[in-house]
Amino acid sequence: MVLLDERILELFVESDEDYMSVSEIAEHPRIPYSSQYVGQRSRKLANHGLLYAVGNGMYTLTDEGEAYLKGEYNAAENGNAEVSTSEGAGETQDEA
Repeated sequence: MVLLDERILELFVESDEDYMSVSEIAEHPRIPYSSQYVGQRSRKLANHGLLYAVGNGMYTLTDEGEAYLKGEYNAAENGNAEVSTSEGAGETQDEA
Protein backbone atom coordinates (compact mmCIF):
# COMPACT_ATOMS: atom_id res chain seq x y z
CA MET A 1 0.00 0.00 0.00
CA VAL A 2 1.03 3.59 -0.55
CA LEU A 3 0.20 6.61 1.60
CA LEU A 4 -2.54 7.70 -0.82
CA ASP A 5 -4.39 4.46 -0.06
CA GLU A 6 -4.81 5.46 3.59
CA ARG A 7 -5.90 8.97 2.59
CA ILE A 8 -8.59 7.51 0.32
CA LEU A 9 -9.87 5.25 3.09
CA GLU A 10 -9.84 8.14 5.58
CA LEU A 11 -12.00 10.26 3.27
CA PHE A 12 -14.78 7.69 3.46
CA VAL A 13 -14.73 7.80 7.27
CA GLU A 14 -14.65 11.61 7.37
CA SER A 15 -17.33 12.03 4.72
CA ASP A 16 -21.06 11.95 5.33
CA GLU A 17 -21.43 10.07 2.05
CA ASP A 18 -21.61 6.28 1.92
CA TYR A 19 -20.43 6.27 -1.69
CA MET A 20 -17.82 8.39 -3.43
CA SER A 21 -16.72 8.61 -7.04
CA VAL A 22 -13.11 8.62 -8.13
CA SER A 23 -13.51 12.21 -9.33
CA GLU A 24 -14.94 13.31 -5.95
CA ILE A 25 -11.97 11.72 -4.19
CA ALA A 26 -9.45 13.28 -6.60
CA GLU A 27 -11.00 16.75 -6.17
CA HIS A 28 -10.54 16.70 -2.39
CA PRO A 29 -7.83 19.15 -1.21
CA ARG A 30 -5.96 16.39 0.67
CA ILE A 31 -5.60 14.32 -2.50
CA PRO A 32 -3.04 15.99 -4.79
CA TYR A 33 -3.28 13.31 -7.49
CA SER A 34 -5.04 12.88 -10.81
CA SER A 35 -8.35 11.05 -10.98
CA GLN A 36 -6.61 8.46 -13.16
CA TYR A 37 -4.15 7.61 -10.37
CA VAL A 38 -6.89 7.78 -7.70
CA GLY A 39 -8.93 5.35 -9.81
CA GLN A 40 -5.95 3.01 -10.09
CA ARG A 41 -5.41 3.04 -6.33
CA SER A 42 -9.16 2.66 -5.63
CA ARG A 43 -9.28 -0.43 -7.85
CA LYS A 44 -6.27 -1.83 -5.99
CA LEU A 45 -7.99 -1.20 -2.64
CA ALA A 46 -11.12 -2.91 -3.96
CA ASN A 47 -9.05 -5.88 -5.16
CA HIS A 48 -7.75 -6.24 -1.60
CA GLY A 49 -11.21 -5.91 -0.04
CA LEU A 50 -10.74 -2.51 1.61
CA LEU A 51 -13.16 -0.75 -0.76
CA TYR A 52 -16.13 -2.13 -2.66
CA ALA A 53 -16.66 -1.07 -6.27
CA VAL A 54 -20.38 -0.47 -6.75
CA GLY A 55 -19.97 0.45 -10.43
CA ASN A 56 -19.38 3.47 -12.68
CA GLY A 57 -16.32 4.57 -10.68
CA MET A 58 -18.23 4.62 -7.39
CA TYR A 59 -16.80 3.03 -4.26
CA THR A 60 -17.78 2.43 -0.68
CA LEU A 61 -15.70 1.51 2.37
CA THR A 62 -15.86 -2.13 3.49
CA ASP A 63 -15.74 -3.47 7.04
CA GLU A 64 -12.14 -4.51 6.35
CA GLY A 65 -11.32 -0.96 5.26
CA GLU A 66 -12.74 0.44 8.49
CA ALA A 67 -10.91 -2.18 10.53
CA TYR A 68 -7.65 -1.31 8.74
CA LEU A 69 -7.98 2.34 9.73
CA LYS A 70 -8.69 1.34 13.35
CA GLY A 71 -5.57 -0.86 13.37
CA GLU A 72 -7.68 -4.02 13.66
CA TYR A 73 -6.83 -5.37 10.20
CA ASN A 74 -3.24 -6.04 9.18
CA ALA A 75 -2.97 -5.43 5.46
CA ALA A 76 0.54 -6.93 5.39
CA GLU A 77 -0.79 -10.25 6.70
CA ASN A 78 -3.52 -10.23 4.07
CA GLY A 79 -1.30 -9.89 0.99
CA ASN A 80 -0.73 -6.13 0.98
CA ALA A 81 2.55 -4.34 1.54
CA GLU A 82 3.03 -2.03 4.48
CA VAL A 83 2.39 1.68 4.00
CA SER A 84 5.42 3.68 3.01
CA THR A 85 5.77 7.43 3.38
CA SER A 86 9.00 7.61 1.38
CA GLU A 87 8.62 9.36 -1.94
CA GLY A 88 8.66 6.88 -4.79
CA ALA A 89 8.38 3.95 -2.40
CA GLY A 90 5.50 1.90 -1.19
CA GLU A 91 4.53 0.04 -4.35
CA THR A 92 3.62 -3.58 -3.87
CA GLN A 93 5.13 -6.33 -5.96
CA ASP A 94 1.88 -6.96 -7.81
CA GLU A 95 2.02 -3.43 -9.20
CA ALA A 96 5.17 -4.04 -11.21
